[in-house]
Amino acid sequence: MSEVKKDGILVMIMVLIAIIVVAILVYLGIVSYQRYLLKQIDELLDRKADISESPVRQKLMEVSSMNLTGSSAIGLDNIRNDYQEIIDHRLPEIEDIANHSKQDVNDMKIFEARKDVATVSESLDAIDEETRRLNDQLDNIKRTDQEQRDAVKVLRMKYEEIRKTLLAKNLTLGPSIDLLEEKLARLDDEFEMFSGTVEAGDHEKAEGQLQKLRTSTEQLEAQIQNVPPLYEELTNVFPEQIAEIKDGYDQLINHNYAFEDDIVDDELGAIKAKISDNLETLGNLRLDAVRDNNKSIEIRIDDLYSILQTEIDARKSVEHNFDVITRFLDHAEKQNKVLLAEVERMDQSYVLSDDQLVLGQNLDAELNEIRNEHDRDTEQITNQPVVYSEIVERLKAENDQLSEIEDQQAKLNDELQSLVDSEKDARARMQQYDGELHNIKRHVESLNLPGIPEGYMDYFFVVSDEIEKVGSDMNQVRVNIDKINRELDMVSTDIQTLTKKTTDLTDDAAISELAIQYANRYRHTDQDIEDAILRAQKLFDTDHRYNESLTVITKALEEVEPGAVDNITDNYYQQKRTEY
Repeated sequence: MSEVKKDGILVMIMVLIAIIVVAILVYLGIVSYQRYLLKQIDELLDRKADISESPVRQKLMEVSSMNLTGSSAIGLDNIRNDYQEIIDHRLPEIEDIANHSKQDVNDMKIFEARKDVATVSESLDAIDEETRRLNDQLDNIKRTDQEQRDAVKVLRMKYEEIRKTLLAKNLTLGPSIDLLEEKLARLDDEFEMFSGTVEAGDHEKAEGQLQKLRTSTEQLEAQIQNVPPLYEELTNVFPEQIAEIKDGYDQLINHNYAFEDDIVDDELGAIKAKISDNLETLGNLRLDAVRDNNKSIEIRIDDLYSILQTEIDARKSVEHNFDVITRFLDHAEKQNKVLLAEVERMDQSYVLSDDQLVLGQNLDAELNEIRNEHDRDTEQITNQPVVYSEIVERLKAENDQLSEIEDQQAKLNDELQSLVDSEKDARARMQQYDGELHNIKRHVESLNLPGIPEGYMDYFFVVSDEIEKVGSDMNQVRVNIDKINRELDMVSTDIQTLTKKTTDLTDDAAISELAIQYANRYRHTDQDIEDAILRAQKLFDTDHRYNESLTVITKALEEVEPGAVDNITDNYYQQKRTEY
């Protein structure tokens, strides 16, 4: 046999062996998966058996023995029907499918068996969820029944406690006791209805009755708790305060107190009527209205206390401050007499303003009005009932008026005393300006000019006349300081102007003269310079118009020697030593 044939036979043997191995593995896999499916089916059947033995059956028997009625009975019937549907139909159907899937496994119908297993698993999950829901509903029925039976016991005990409380607090509940007892009686009736509904097993109806009972019970307890303090205010607190106010008011009247728009007695009567009305409101258990009314009564009582206390405090203030104002007024009157005398004395030497002349008289009139009012209050305090709060206000006003008068007196006195100092200052200023005028005159004379410009001399004599006028006004029998100060201010301004004119005159004349002297070096070689010198010299010597002379000569000189004028000017100012 050739080598090629041997190799072919060997390959065929190996392929055959591989096929056999694969077939064995496939078979083993199928057998293993069959066992897996059979195990799943058995587990699902165990779950089905567990569901059949769930506690729902026992709880159904227990709840059924409660003899429920109404919606609770309907609910129980629905639970029972749903459970029977599971036991009688759905679980047997699942068992049939599971058994059929076993047969499919044995018949090697693997895919059909796997689909049945999935169906059984999903159905059991749904039944598990449904069973838990039914179990929870049964637990809820049992819990609700027990809670409602417990509520019956609790409410029965609570109503007994409320009944005892009403008996014990009878005296603190006032006119509200009757209505409170009526409400408790109605609650008893409603409780008996609730108790009967619980015994009948109608849980839903009983729950609605329970909620209403709890709300009504809480309201009744709150009213029993809130009534006593309101009743206490109406029967004890407010009447005691009213009696205290009445006693205090009578004592004040007996001690010569009076009240503006006296409403105390009328208000006390109105408050008593309000208390009576509010007791009736309390009897109707309108507690919010009672609280609002009590607050209003409290405010009105506090207002009456405040009225009495205001007058008591006012009397203390009057007793403390009346003599203080008396002394203040005495002092102000004395001060004004001295001030009026000083005004009269100063008016002989100085011209006073209308305000200064009238102010003292006006202050005297104000003081007379204050004195008359103060005297009337003195008589009132001594001889008749007094509204002290009104006197306190008048004392405050009088104190403010006297303080203002004192300030005006001080201001007027300072103005009068300042007149002497103002006169001294004015004389010093006049002497200063007169000295400056003489200095200017001596300086101008020292220039040895051929003449003085007419305009400058006119202005000089105006300033001289002004100073002479001030001197004349200051030598009058009655000096008008305000007028003199205005004149001196005008002199000050004019002196400054004259000083500037003097400086300009000095500088124009000096620089013009220097420029003419400097230009002489060109007069024989330049006809224009010659002409300019002649014109400038005439303006200087004959016309005394030194500024125009300077203009003519500097213009001509600048044309023949630029910069010469600046040099002349700079040298002049560097060597200048005079003030002007």
